[in-house]
Amino acid sequence: MPTRLALTALVLSCTAIAGAYLLAFLPGGAPPWAAWGLAIGSAGSLSSMMALGAVRGGRLRPVPLAASVLTFLVVAGSFGAALLLPANEGPDAVLVLGLPLRAAIVLYGVGLVPILFLPWMYAASFDADTLSQADLDRVRRAAQERGA
Repeated sequence: MPTRLALTALVLSCTAIAGAYLLAFLPGGAPPWAAWGLAIGSAGSLSSMMALGAVRGGRLRPVPLAASVLTFLVVAGSFGAALLLPANEGPDAVLVLGLPLRAAIVLYGVGLVPILFLPWMYAASFDADTLSQADLDRVRRAAQERGA
């Protein structure tokens, strides 16, 4: 079930991205709301691929699920905040660590914030999500049997 849900989210996200790109070919250009399809679709595709990669034995453990949801919220929230803020990148613009506010939100929210929590979540779920010694022995036996 988690695999089907993650695949559905991935297909919907990619459809939103493709739709936003297709809207750019309209005679007057893309409508303003097309950017939301790209923002939500990008966040959704990232998190659904994370969830697909974390499915083990048809199950998605709580920590990888939380990482996927948190990543979606942070990335979509960053893109959404940048879309909602007014465009004021002129000489009187608010700067955050040398970047205009909207650029800083996207750069730090999409690029930096996930780097702060994703390694911790990976470490928290490492033992449960990696192969045990019994699993490794089973894989080695299967490889030897196949090679013989």
